[in-house]
Amino acid sequence: MTVQCVQPIWGAAVGFRLTPRTDDLFAELFLVSGRLLIDGARLLTEVLATDAESRPRLVAQLRELEHRADETTHAIVARVNEAFVTPHDRDDLHTLAARLDDCMDHMDRAADLLDVYGLDRVPDRTAAQMEVIARMAQLTLGVLPALRDSLRVREYVVEINRLENLAEREHRRLRGQLLSGDGAQVMQI
Repeated sequence: MTVQCVQPIWGAAVGFRLTPRTDDLFAELFLVSGRLLIDGARLLTEVLATDAESRPRLVAQLRELEHRADETTHAIVARVNEAFVTPHDRDDLHTLAARLDDCMDHMDRAADLLDVYGLDRVPDRTAAQMEVIARMAQLTLGVLPALRDSLRVREYVVEINRLENLAEREHRRLRGQLLSGDGAQVMQI
């Protein structure tokens, strides 16, 4: 928001901003982080869908995304530490950046474990898990530009909570599927 003085003493109208110019810098960095989550979810889906021989290439691509997410997080933290005024509480900005990075770390770790275990195929239920993760990434990217809009943030939090509960139920079913069968069969999956 720019405020303009109506009757300046020295003759010309003078404008000044009530909000910090760093808003755009932070917004863009958080959008980069959100887009990386979308790309990470897409790549993890591909990792899950491919055979063991093709998997290392995709895992390497996801690892590269994870490194880019780390760099983005470092850039956000540096901007927060350098800024005199921030658009949100400094601790909140640090926490948000760290949590977005944690999401990418978890996707990278999941892909790496699939590669390390060398599974020929993954259980069918993992597709449902990935749909939920991908939807959560999309919602996160969608809400990042609107962090000052409490109604949109509230709707986001409610939907993310619902999806989290859905993912946890699906995870329990997947675990049950793995543990209910023949032990040799579980090792083949």
